[in-house]
Amino acid sequence: MEQNEGKALSPIFLSLIPNLMGGEGHIIPYHQAVNKAVKQLGWTHLVAVPKTESINELPPQWDACLSSGDLEVDGHIGHKVLRIKQVGDLGISIAHYLRSQVIGRSPVSIIFLERFIHLQLFALAIALLFVPTENLAVWLLYRRDTHHDRTRFIYKFLHKVIEKRLKPGRLQLLTDSELLSHSLSDYFQKAIIVMPIPHTDIDGESLSLKESPKTLCWWPGSPRQEKGWTIIKNLVHTDLDFEEKLCLIAAQSSKLTPILGGIDVKLIEDNLSRKNYIYWLCISDIIMLPYDSVAYQERTSGIFTECIIAGKIPLVTANTWMANECLKYDLNELVLDWSDSKSVFNNILEIMQNKNINDKIKQMQADYKKFHTIEQYAQQIQEIYLTTKNI
Repeated sequence: MEQNEGKALSPIFLSLIPNLMGGEGHIIPYHQAVNKAVKQLGWTHLVAVPKTESINELPPQWDACLSSGDLEVDGHIGHKVLRIKQVGDLGISIAHYLRSQVIGRSPVSIIFLERFIHLQLFALAIALLFVPTENLAVWLLYRRDTHHDRTRFIYKFLHKVIEKRLKPGRLQLLTDSELLSHSLSDYFQKAIIVMPIPHTDIDGESLSLKESPKTLCWWPGSPRQEKGWTIIKNLVHTDLDFEEKLCLIAAQSSKLTPILGGIDVKLIEDNLSRKNYIYWLCISDIIMLPYDSVAYQERTSGIFTECIIAGKIPLVTANTWMANECLKYDLNELVLDWSDSKSVFNNILEIMQNKNINDKIKQMQADYKKFHTIEQYAQQIQEIYLTTKNI
């Protein structure tokens, strides 16, 4: 635990993680990057996670102290009744941690919550009812279009509950999407601060590792419908009418099987270590992101951001945040109609031969490397803190 003896003069920044999702996605690397940003400021960084999460590579000094009930799992009415108790248990475990490790140890302690649903926010609100809040601040980073959820009014209500427990201005709402910031600001009637995406530690030296003569097209992550599962299956089951060798890289759990005359397939493990994740990112030519345009209309993609940082070519869906980013750089060619599989393959061939696209990607890469950094993240944290510390 990174903690000073006695009362710290610098702020404590607490990453509250109610669900590690089994290590899937960017939760762990995100908060590892947060740790580096907080360290740059000379602050204390604490990380609280559930007790029973079995993650092979859980970072050292993270505190497994929160109750472990999964508030996000789908279920029948019996499960929903059980969740009321689980919300209370999570709230109590948060309160206990705040009392034992946070309260009274710094002039200001910031509770940072990102990737959450209304029940987890409810648990935090409960916790704040049972601890002194004079020196606490709460920062909530919204990733989804919560303003469209059926439960959106609950978030607004919980904001009011939390605000009443804190000094004025100590509840801050954040996001990492400009599009989402506008929509959420309209709904919550509160300014939403846009944060950089900090987990961009891509090793440029790995870019020279590719040995395969094939064009490698990676569909990262576990198979999910909102990430284009049906589209990918259709691509694999399509005959190619050219001799160009293409290879699709996908997760083992997809169980994709190539057909005669179709695209080659290579399956890799679902939950990659950070090192292996960056390896596959760096040796791929194309990153396949056929994401659902409703789910990703305004929310960001960490994979897309890392793809650009690595100088790789993303293929995206129209009317998504990723498409909006591409259009800023006149990269219309990367926004595909995924309904015609053969057209997708032909587009890949044309894109790979288009030097103009690589030049635009390089410009986009340069801009991303300036904004989506740990240094920029640390600066943004400090600016938010300085505007509220004396309130």
